Amino acid sequence: MIAITPMKDRDISAVVEIERRCFKFPKPEAVFREDEHKYLVARDENKIVGYIGVEKILDEVHIINMAVHPDVRGQGVGKRLMQHVLNDEEVFFLEVRASNETAKNIYQRYGFQVISTRKAYYPDGEDAYVMRRIPFQ
Repeated sequence: MIAITPMKDRDISAVVEIERRCFKFPKPEAVFREDEHKYLVARDENKIVGYIGVEKILDEVHIINMAVHPDVRGQGVGKRLMQHVLNDEEVFFLEVRASNETAKNIYQRYGFQVISTRKAYYPDGEDAYVMRRIPFQ
């Protein structure tokens, strides 16, 4: 059974390993240590299988990062993480690689829509789509 809990110091090494396995340009461990309070982890028994980072800025929530361990993709971990953080009162934003069709499709299922493009946003020069989810009326 998957449990979503705040990230603790002891979880950071597992989160960093998932980050390295999932991203072409992974964030360094120091980022997770500095922003520990912004992250939640998905735990299956004692194993970290995913994480999500969120930051509230005024009346908006920014999803700063999310990843699911490659060995458990397709098993609902990402869905559980998204459902845990989303609500119908706040506006949510995120950036996603223009080429990441899988992630864009997932975000669109949760009501996110592309609202703009950040040119050459990523270190390799790839564009990012800015996606927004507004509260349901």
